[in-house]
Amino acid sequence: MAKSTKQIAGEEAVHYVPPRKKRERPKAAMQPPMTPMIDVTFQLIIFFLVGFQMRETEGLIPSALPQGDIGKSAEPEIFKKVFIRVQAQGDLKDRAVYQIKETLIQTTDPEELRVYLEGQKQSQNSDKVPVVIQADGDVQWEFIVEAFNAAVRAKLKNVAFASSDSI
Repeated sequence: MAKSTKQIAGEEAVHYVPPRKKRERPKAAMQPPMTPMIDVTFQLIIFFLVGFQMRETEGLIPSALPQGDIGKSAEPEIFKKVFIRVQAQGDLKDRAVYQIKETLIQTTDPEELRVYLEGQKQSQNSDKVPVVIQADGDVQWEFIVEAFNAAVRAKLKNVAFASSDSI
């Protein structure tokens, strides 16, 4: 085996270079193969070009809107609406009064309200009697929910809520 030596400029000494150091080569940087990626890209472009269909925009859907006031039903009102106003009472607003506007009936008991609503259901002979619940701004949610539950227990199907200034 021949010894490998290396002479460094400016030095008199001869340096030994082992054979392994000679065989080391710089590592090539890894790169993914680009050809398959380019092939797939062109296949996708061709697929979308062939599958694309040029069409006109669809435009508007023909429809007829009801005439008259917005928000009002086009059907004549068959049923007499029941308006319930919920007002807070007490220094701490911890009680509520349920006032039925047409009859000026006031009650603090949701059960009495349910009995009145059942009477309206029977007198109008339908469970679709419209009930509108309106609450003042300082009423606790508990009392509004009690009014709603009274209408549900009376088995009425048409219950709505109104803002305090809408009725």
